[in-house]
Amino acid sequence: MSSSIPETLRAELETRVGAAAVALPPRSREPEIELAGFFAASRGAGGLLRQLLEQPDARALVGQRLRDPVVYRACPSIKQAGAPSTTYRTDQSEWGAADEPPSLFTLWFAVTEAGAGNGCLRMGANSAEGERTMVSVSRLSSLELASTTAPSYDAAMKAGQVLFFDATQLYGAYPNHSDRPRIAVRVTLGERTSLKGKDFQEIGDFGSVGLVAKQGWRKLFGGKD
Repeated sequence: MSSSIPETLRAELETRVGAAAVALPPRSREPEIELAGFFAASRGAGGLLRQLLEQPDARALVGQRLRDPVVYRACPSIKQAGAPSTTYRTDQSEWGAADEPPSLFTLWFAVTEAGAGNGCLRMGANSAEGERTMVSVSRLSSLELASTTAPSYDAAMKAGQVLFFDATQLYGAYPNHSDRPRIAVRVTLGERTSLKGKDFQEIGDFGSVGLVAKQGWRKLFGGKD
């Protein structure tokens, strides 16, 4: 797969998320750390998320799936050096009650390279649903359906690639045996009408003064953007 994130954007994400990760206390035994307030805390960080969602590949995927998309969850996901494996789960089991009819899906942007040695995602076979819904997307937006015959699928990714998977997809992650954190950005989107009355954000709000006013100003990077 070709890179789907421009290198300048990917490098800026790695710098900002990496700086936030350094500030965290050592918690290497946690399987995964999500910086829940990262994009809402700063206009600059929020603007990076908006840039991700405005990339051609992301826009194509979102447009195929949703008529009126909103952001349900968005945060960097960090697997620190030495972190153990992440157990299998589905987003539907955690968030399904908030999404009716079902519409949630995730774009998982690899900010750093992700492989079996440093904690890449591992997509499981969904026996209850009969087949998996995970696909990968290249810069040319050619979609590839993952094998439905293998018992599992290692979603090894180069820095800058993006993975797309449905809320019903069973997935976990390998341990990080490297000496560096594995960094990704996870963005879960849904249909506005399916999430009526639930907590979500507008894509266009990210990077705007309005979002900062709503969420409150919190410094993550030691100064204003």
